[in-house]
Amino acid sequence: MLGSSKAKPAVAGQTLLNLIGSGTVIKGNIVCNGDIRIDGHVEGNVEVGQKLVIGESGKVKGHIIAGDINISGEVLGNISADKTTVLHGKSNVTGDIATQQIIIEQGAQFNGKCSMGSIKSTQHSQNND
Repeated sequence: MLGSSKAKPAVAGQTLLNLIGSGTVIKGNIVCNGDIRIDGHVEGNVEVGQKLVIGESGKVKGHIIAGDINISGEVLGNISADKTTVLHGKSNVTGDIATQQIIIEQGAQFNGKCSMGSIKSTQHSQNND
């Protein structure tokens, strides 16, 4: 019913998509349990429980933690993915990547170190440095 103040609860297992649109600038950290797509600019760390997509116009200046990460835009910061990280052809990443699997398309720019395998053991060894 229109105008009803009662919110419908999320269905168990349902993926929620959050969008930061082109032209939007967020200064601060983002924590999200579902999926998120960034087409705007974020100055802060981003922690996503599931999938993070950074569109061609998207830019993140901060560290990223997510389950799966697809980048077509720009990232300046370290990246940690539990599963797969994909750098699409127009992406530009400056920072270290820790991931189970990485896919780098032709044309992508990546400046940093990449560690593959168990993320927990990789993070543990980084914390001991």
